[in-house]
Amino acid sequence: MTRTHASPLRRALVPAALVAAVLMAAPAPALAHDVLTGSNPKDGATLDTVPEEVVLSFNNEPMAGGSGSAVVVTGPDGETTYQDGEPAFDGLDVSVGLLTLDEAGEYTIGFRVVSSDGHPIQDGLTFTVTEEAVAAAAPEDAAEPGGVAEETAAESAPAEEVEASEAAAEEEGGLPVGVIVLAGVGVIAVAAIAIVAVRLRKDSPTE
Repeated sequence: MTRTHASPLRRALVPAALVAAVLMAAPAPALAHDVLTGSNPKDGATLDTVPEEVVLSFNNEPMAGGSGSAVVVTGPDGETTYQDGEPAFDGLDVSVGLLTLDEAGEYTIGFRVVSSDGHPIQDGLTFTVTEEAVAAAAPEDAAEPGGVAEETAAESAPAEEVEASEAAAEEEGGLPVGVIVLAGVGVIAVAAIAIVAVRLRKDSPTE
């Protein structure tokens, strides 16, 4: 009986084939989706100044535009929204302007963007604005002297002064100018009638 011996090359290929089979059978690692890497304001931050915009940063560039993208900033009452316009895309950043934040408390940033691989990314962040920050951001006309309220009062002052002067004249017994003028016109009319009557009497024949 003759025994056959495997060649050295064949003996080397057997372990390699087993390793390849194991690698092919192992599950492939899942592809990582784009994620949020940071924000301004930061999640959970307490701010002493009112922010003028919200900036969200991602590890890859989100797809710009489209109806699937939105950034909504909701106030402490849970209803009022403060985002100003549509989100702007700049590389890895997505930003949106803010209207003046007029309430102290916790604000919520809700966002939805389409990642570079076409999958949607949506999540929520929060930040808190202090009362001092809100007071500092209040419109100057409402906070400083000489604002709109005082200008309105100054414009209405002349009319009030005229009314007060007329009331004072009546209390002192003085006659209003209009009454004096009417009296003068009446006197002139009576005098004219008297003159005409005298002339007619002179011109009439004597009996």
